[in-house]
This record gives sequence, structure tokens and C-alpha cells, in this order.
Amino acid sequence: MGMDQTYVTSSKIEWPDEFPGAIWYGQEELEAVTQVIQRRSPFRYYGPDCVHETRTFEQEFGQWLGCASGQLPEAQDTIHVTAVNSGTGALEIALDALGVGAGDEVIVPGFMWISTISSVIRSRAIPVLIDSDDTLGLDPECLEKTITPRTKVVIIVPMLGGVPRMGRIMDEMRRINAHRLSSGLEPVRVLEDAAQALGAFAHGISGSIIPQGPEGSYKVGTFGDAGTFSLQINKSISSGEGGMVVTRDPELHRRIEALHNAGYAPHPQTPKDWYGDVPVGWGHGRRMSELQAAVARVQLRRLDQILDSMRSSHDRLESHLQSLGLQTRVRADASQPGDTGYYCIFHLPEGSGDEAKRIQTGRAVAQWLADWQLRPWFLHDFEVHVYYNIQPLVAKLPLPDGGPWAYPENAFHDQYGYEKGTLPQLDQWLTSSVGIHVPSKLTTTQESAIMSALDEMYATFFA
Repeated sequence: MGMDQTYVTSSKIEWPDEFPGAIWYGQEELEAVTQVIQRRSPFRYYGPDCVHETRTFEQEFGQWLGCASGQLPEAQDTIHVTAVNSGTGALEIALDALGVGAGDEVIVPGFMWISTISSVIRSRAIPVLIDSDDTLGLDPECLEKTITPRTKVVIIVPMLGGVPRMGRIMDEMRRINAHRLSSGLEPVRVLEDAAQALGAFAHGISGSIIPQGPEGSYKVGTFGDAGTFSLQINKSISSGEGGMVVTRDPELHRRIEALHNAGYAPHPQTPKDWYGDVPVGWGHGRRMSELQAAVARVQLRRLDQILDSMRSSHDRLESHLQSLGLQTRVRADASQPGDTGYYCIFHLPEGSGDEAKRIQTGRAVAQWLADWQLRPWFLHDFEVHVYYNIQPLVAKLPLPDGGPWAYPENAFHDQYGYEKGTLPQLDQWLTSSVGIHVPSKLTTTQESAIMSALDEMYATFFA
């Protein structure tokens, strides 16, 4: 059957809800929220009967991140965690704490969520795009030519649960920073926007100060100077909305603590005293509530099970795609991949024609899979996850005060553009890639039905 012919699907797949953590909600989450309401203490720092769910969640989250497997170490005090009200808020707090402002450049991959870019814009800095490799993540080979004396931060984005070449990236950043220091320049800080990759891991960073985990693995979000996560409904676990900022730097942690709390860090010995430290300046109102934290604590206990479910389904679907002769997204460490399993991505076969033909084919394939209720995306069209689809960015739409483009410190922005074609490697991958969302509760029957649909898809478009 050719692309221009009509087709009829033989059946529809009974597809579970796509929200990884939220579909696991049950009695435990309900009881956790009920207890907070009964205590009438939804604010994290005080109330009639506050038991500090948020503080406990921060501790448990740090413990979970500090180990490579689900086994928590006896003591883990090296990862400092601040719970905030959203993933976007986490990014804004992190950039603020890292001192980003007018006159700075922040390097951002072109495949991300719009909040990654908007957080840079709102920090009054200039976003600078960097190309991607076959992992669809930041290409370490592009770092040296993209970084300038104005570069303040590099943001790494593990998109759709996949993992960039973290070891290579961090090794390259250490080399670049050593040269900068010898030249009298400040080191470039590394921020991981791991909103879509909670639970992903990577391997083998030479010279890392990060404690060695089982088989040399480390949780994504713990590599850089700071990492951020999201607990929005589409994420591995969810409290409806919410975010986390993590760092191993205690001084940076104090800045983050203060900035998320109106500029004041709670007293280190008496956290209930939330005006307990010298202010760092004008902060944000980004505190996570006790209600969010109560749900998040229950969800965190489910996380390993959720990840195991997504990964096992993902790996079986990926293997099936490969058996059809289709190339799947490259994993940074193929021998022991650390993807979350959240999304299964395959590429159109080589020889699919020029870009216009590939786009036509990709859209047709995505629509065909959508008719099977598989909730696919042709990545070229993946809304504001792709730099050239973010209209305010392409147009350099200013903030109300004209910033960041109108600031004299940012006059250099004219050398940077954001229209399609800016990142040729990424553009090539996006016009050749289709992704299928992998729910966290697929049955073997559903997986078999999906494989049958993929068989028909291949026969329809590529055989």
C-alpha cells in the first residue's frame, strides 16, 4: 500500500492514559493529602500542626538521587535539594542563583521545552543555540566553537527521557574551563534541565567528584553545578505541578534556598525560622506546598516501579522496530542505557528523499499511528519543543521593558538567530524522526497490538 492510497486500520488499540506517575494515583496519595488538610497546615514552614512534608520530601529526593539503584545509602548528605512550585520556577531560580543576567550568554540545545528558553530570556541573558548529535541531545563536539568569553552557563537537556553523552560533555567542560581559568576567565557553569528525565542515568565521568555508584552510574541531574526537575502531570512522578532544584555546592544551595523564599534562606539550625538568614536580594515566591509534597513523597516511593515498567515496554518496542530494519534513537551508552523509557523514537529509513519528502513522509507516518491511538509525534512538528517552532524566540519578542534584546549589554545579540536552519544536525534528525509515547502501564496484550500496528505501518510506508 503506498502513501497516497487510503488505508483502513483493522482495529483500535486500547491505550492507557499517558501520564506516567499520575495514573498510579491511589489510596496512599489520597490519605497523604487528607492528613495535610486535617492538620490545616498546607504551608511548608508553619501552620497549626505542620509536620514538614516538604522538608522530608527534599531529604528523600536527595537520597534517591544519591544512589544509582533503588537502594538508598545509609547516609547521603552530598546532594542538597530545594522543592519549588514548578519546573519552570526551578529553572528560573537556578539561573538566578548562578548569577545569570544582562551581558551573559546561556547555551541551550535546540530540542527542549519552551521553558528552558523562556527562563534564559527572563533572566535578561541571551540564549545561544547549540547543535545536537544522534542522541538528540547536546553535541559535545560543538561546545568549544559555541562557547565565548560571554558564556555564563551551558544547559543540558535530556529530552523525552533520553540521555545525552554526559561523560563526554562533562569532560569537555572541564577541559574548556581549565583553559578559561588559565586565561583569567570565569568557568562556565553547567545546569541540567532534567525535567523530562527523572530517574535517567549515565556512566563514567573521569575525574568526577561524584561518588561512584554501582557500575559507575550517576543519576541525571547530579552531573552539573545544578540540576532541575519537574513534577508536572506529564512527568515520571507527579504532584500535579512542582519542581526541584538540586546541587552539591552548599553555598549555591543557600542562594537557591533564599531565592525561592522571597530572598531569605531559612535558619540552618531552626528551619521553621524562614527569615533566619541575611537576604540575597529580591527573591521569588516559589515554595512548594505541603499538599504537593505529600503527594510527591508517595509518588517517589513508586518511582522505581514506574521506571521499570516504562523501560521494559520501551525496550521491547524498540527491539521490534529494530527487527523491522528501522534505526532507533542512539543511546549514549548502548551497553547499559539509562533512558527512562518515556518515549520510543525511530528514524525514517535512509533514502527517504530530500527534506520536503521526509517531512511529507514523517507527517503521514505520524498521522497513521495517531489513527491507531498511539499518540505519536513527528519530531519536526513537535510544537514548542523545537527551537524554530517557538515563534517569540524566532521573532526575538521582547519583554515589557524591551529586554533582553534592547539592553546595551546585549548588543551582541544581532549575531545570533533562531530561525530554522540554525542547527543543521538537529534539523536533519528532527525531519527524520517519529516518536511514540510509552505509557507506564502497558500490558503484554497492548504491547503485542502496538507491534502489529508497527508491522502494518512499516508495510504501508517503507516495505
